[in-house]
Amino acid sequence: MKSVKAGKKLVAIYVRKSRLKDTDALEIDRQLELLTDYAESNNMEYEVFSEEGSSEDWDGRPELQRMLMELKRNIYDGVLVTDQDRLTRDRTDFELFVRFMKNEGLQLFTLHKTYNFMNDDDIFTSGIQSEMDNHFMRMTKRKLRRGRIQAIKKGVYFGIAPYGYIKDDSKHLLAHPEESKVVETIYDMYVNQGYNQTEIVEQLRFRGITNRAGQPFSVRGLSLILTNVAYRGVVHYELTGEDVINVEEAHPALIDADTYNKAQKLKEKRRKVPQSSQRGVYTLSKLLECPKCNQTLSFCMKYGNRKGRNKLDKESRELYVLNCHASKGYKAKQEAKDKPRCKNNGIRASRVQEGIFGELRQHLSELDTVIEAIVAGDKSFLSKVAQKQQELTLQYNKLEAQKKRVQDGFKVGIFEQDEATVEIKNIREQQQSLTEMLESLEGADAKSEVEKHKKAKAKIEQLLSMDVEENPTKVNKLFHDVIDKVYYWKELNDVGGEKPFEIKVEYK
Repeated sequence: MKSVKAGKKLVAIYVRKSRLKDTDALEIDRQLELLTDYAESNNMEYEVFSEEGSSEDWDGRPELQRMLMELKRNIYDGVLVTDQDRLTRDRTDFELFVRFMKNEGLQLFTLHKTYNFMNDDDIFTSGIQSEMDNHFMRMTKRKLRRGRIQAIKKGVYFGIAPYGYIKDDSKHLLAHPEESKVVETIYDMYVNQGYNQTEIVEQLRFRGITNRAGQPFSVRGLSLILTNVAYRGVVHYELTGEDVINVEEAHPALIDADTYNKAQKLKEKRRKVPQSSQRGVYTLSKLLECPKCNQTLSFCMKYGNRKGRNKLDKESRELYVLNCHASKGYKAKQEAKDKPRCKNNGIRASRVQEGIFGELRQHLSELDTVIEAIVAGDKSFLSKVAQKQQELTLQYNKLEAQKKRVQDGFKVGIFEQDEATVEIKNIREQQQSLTEMLESLEGADAKSEVEKHKKAKAKIEQLLSMDVEENPTKVNKLFHDVIDKVYYWKELNDVGGEKPFEIKVEYK
């Protein structure tokens, strides 16, 4: 914070880029230039709050929120902006801002007028300006929307060109010399050669073919290619409140209509498979965690030998636990690409599974000992309950902080909306689980503790008697009912023979 010289005013300069690409919109650098000149000409000291993102929603503007908190410190004389609409064009938000400024005794300075909200005339004038800004925003949006619809109907493609295409100066799609051939190969393998999506991904990896980012293709990325009607030469848009727009022959087609339609029928047919055989339903899903980097470990199917891999023989595949780096999502990998990788190695999932079942058998006898001790009058479990409550509360608070980081990341553009929604949903599910566990610990006494251990015993006994291969989903649910997490560590890889590993089971 600058020290303010006697006789000078201190103002908060607020700048943000415009969401509306009108001819009068000022870029942030130009706004700053005008405002700092104004401040210096009017004997003002200033602090700058620069909003790099663009959002109509005030909650989506971290710099605005920070400025409002700073204004409550009673050291500022007001806010300086190029125009009133840099704060908001929304009538309701502006009324809230006026109320805030009036309560704090602050003025609003613009390049053309100074507003003192203790003065009814200034409130009236600013209200009229707010209504004009709101009207202008609505009119500009309608104009931009009409312009976009007209451009789409002429075959213009908005957004990033799909894999296989590039865009010319007029924003129409053109075939990419190399990528377009890969798209043709993908459709040929899927429609004519009978490969499924996982097998195509493997084939592309064997051939050294990567996506535009230089990364191996994922099943999800491949699915998007197999369903994008743009490859048939069609521009397709669905805008809220408008009829669906389909522009045929808008650009060169990479795939003929017959092949594309066959691919859609195949996808629909292959989508109808039993839940138990769907990818991702494993007995140990979301249970294994690295004790060093705290990465939740994922799984994949790998070929047990080179012969099976070359022939794509599914019978030779086996479930493996991925290492920490491979278990990360794409964005997390990008963020960690310059950092040392965790040394935790992957392993055949069946080895870990056997180890966990061995731990469960031992835990059964331990539960019997605990139950006998409680019945005999041992009260030491109460301190363990208190410790568990403390640990769960700490975990809950960490998740809350993590959720806040995701929300802040979405506001500044680090996360896309879909990514943020999925992350927050996962965090909330974990928090709900922790809340249920905390509730189960409330009012703990000898009777409830014995009942809890007996229920855990019954579930472990059920687990040990089940056919794991036939009921992976049910086994996974029972695991989660009994186990909080399993810490897994394996320092050495299995080159030259299987190496030892360590697990530590934490029970609920």
